[in-house]
Amino acid sequence: MELKNQVKKYENWIIAFAAMGILAVFAGCRFDYFYDLNDDVLMKDILAGVYTGTPEGHNIQMLWLISAFISLFYRLAGGIPWYGIFLCVCHYGCFFLILKRSLNFCSTLYGKFAVALTEGFFFGGVFLEHLIFAQYTVTCTLLGGTAAFLFFTTDKNLPGREFVRKNIPAVLLVSVAYLIRSEMLLLVLPMICVAGTCKWGSEDRIFTKEHAFQYLTVIGLILGGILIGQISHSIAYGSGEWRDFTEFFNNRTELYDFQKPPEYKEHQKFYESIGLSESEKVLLDNYNFGMDEEIDHVMVGEIAEYAGKNKSAEEPFEQKLVMKLKDYVYRLSHGAGAAGSDYPWNYMVILGYMVVFFTALPMRNNLTPLSQTGRLQRGAGIYMKNAVGAAWKLIFLFAVRTALWMYILMRDRAPERITHSLYLMELCILAAMVLVQWSEIGEIKIKRMGGILAAGCFGLSVLAVFHGSVKAVSLRQAEREKVNGLYRELYTYLSEEENAGNFYFIDVYSSVSDGGIPYSEKMFQDVDNSLDNYDIMGGWACKSPLQRKKLALFGIENMEAALKDREDVYFIRKKSEDMQWIFDYYEDHGTPVGARLVKQVAGVFEIYALSGQRT
Repeated sequence: MELKNQVKKYENWIIAFAAMGILAVFAGCRFDYFYDLNDDVLMKDILAGVYTGTPEGHNIQMLWLISAFISLFYRLAGGIPWYGIFLCVCHYGCFFLILKRSLNFCSTLYGKFAVALTEGFFFGGVFLEHLIFAQYTVTCTLLGGTAAFLFFTTDKNLPGREFVRKNIPAVLLVSVAYLIRSEMLLLVLPMICVAGTCKWGSEDRIFTKEHAFQYLTVIGLILGGILIGQISHSIAYGSGEWRDFTEFFNNRTELYDFQKPPEYKEHQKFYESIGLSESEKVLLDNYNFGMDEEIDHVMVGEIAEYAGKNKSAEEPFEQKLVMKLKDYVYRLSHGAGAAGSDYPWNYMVILGYMVVFFTALPMRNNLTPLSQTGRLQRGAGIYMKNAVGAAWKLIFLFAVRTALWMYILMRDRAPERITHSLYLMELCILAAMVLVQWSEIGEIKIKRMGGILAAGCFGLSVLAVFHGSVKAVSLRQAEREKVNGLYRELYTYLSEEENAGNFYFIDVYSSVSDGGIPYSEKMFQDVDNSLDNYDIMGGWACKSPLQRKKLALFGIENMEAALKDREDVYFIRKKSEDMQWIFDYYEDHGTPVGARLVKQVAGVFEIYALSGQRT
């Protein structure tokens, strides 16, 4: 009997751990874990010491505090894939926290199994691609969405201090999310605020000292966590060298992610005014701007500003707004097979709005016998009150999500890692609303029926897309395996003993993808955290103190001079990529060069030695 009571006491923990374990075993046995993009690989390389030879706390993309924390583990045990472990812990940890809290709303074992299966199939189906191909932007939003879910589902009847204590995990999750990807957390922060406002607005008496203490304290702790992360980051990047690079990084991001370098001939006067020749401008087009030391934070900032003004003049705001609004409606409403649709995420969100509305109607024991006219009228009145209460929350959430979507669409920057993140945050909030409202249905029969219908709708929906998601991820993995095999062959050649003392600069377009399929690495296989003897000629770490440190290890001060003058420095390109630009660049600088093919690798890559005299 005592054992049975102990099992009952920890029943939710057991079910949540079991579901998490099954999901992890399924994903781990069926697939390999990958870093989603070469950006994620470079972040790992910086943290692990692959890039500079020493684990670095300045990861550039993440805030310093979390980067320093992860790099510390690499310093202690450099052969372990800590960054991959960190991302997986975040993903599976969030799944556990959401499921564990969801189980608290179920009183029967059957109900708990139904919830566990539904949420397990969601993470193993709809979220599967981001579980297998990990990307830190999505990780950030998952942490933020989990925080919103935990906050909204906190028992509002708890006394003030207990309410705050119960939400400490949510505060920590938001703080860590900000450290991982501050821009993404700030983008979805309005949705988190919507969740807080809707919860506070659900109180019977909104404006009380107790409620003010509860909600404002949690908000204050979240802002305090964000502030600590930002201050520590500002101090760590406070040197003049890092400040200049940070400005360069921000200007480069604005230019490439939200603008586009204008064509040279059409804007020749502008380029000449800032001292950029046509051959140098090509370096901006093909991302190989590391070649030219004069392309600095000031010049890139001027180009980004000029490009923004031209873009605004060419595309009037009103015209663009109408076009993007149509795009927004299309993406939200179209289903499987429609080009540009966000299926199945969009349909899951639409279903979430419907279930939230209908589970709100019978709250607080509103159903009464039809034969009792007076009670029936009173019940109808409460139905209307509940409908209005649900409607304002859903309209508020939908208005905010629309504003965020229009913001990213208007900026022409809507990759899946951002759009799926917005859907994920919205789904976390909608799921929390459903659970809270369902728990407040007083009539047992109606509550049971509502639970069956809600779980059935979501369960059948995720089951419908599960097979397709598994198939799509399997295909994507096979494609990556093929592409990664080519790059592994190249990097194996570069690391061979006779080549280890050389240094290789890789054309940026030749380093990132093959046929549109990005190169990445597996998280937990073929882990080698030793120093690499190569670097790409552009990218977001280019011109950073980290790159200067890396190049200094090989005695390189200037990329342009090293390629031309050093016998142990080589240029790598894919056979499919043009290299006339490099001849034009040196010619324009008065130092023409020749190129001698040294080696072909994997039938795809060519390694050249440049000489100071063109042949």
